[in-house]
Amino acid sequence: MQLQYFNQTGWTAIFNGTETEIGRMVRVEGWDPATGTALVVDPQRGALRQVTDYVDFSHLERADQVVAAIPGGG
Repeated sequence: MQLQYFNQTGWTAIFNGTETEIGRMVRVEGWDPATGTALVVDPQRGALRQVTDYVDFSHLERADQVVAAIPGGG
């Protein structure tokens, strides 16, 4: 099981990469309330940023959604 495909929103943003940055998958953390655009964490700014602000944004893909966790062996 690869946990990178699980997140709370159920969506992953795919970026193709640029000359200075490699392609990557980033968890969608939420949605902009005004535009409905997916938001991801920008590690350089330390804030949420719209995926469409990135020149290498490709598309969104469905991810499995985490809805609950069950404590084990107790």
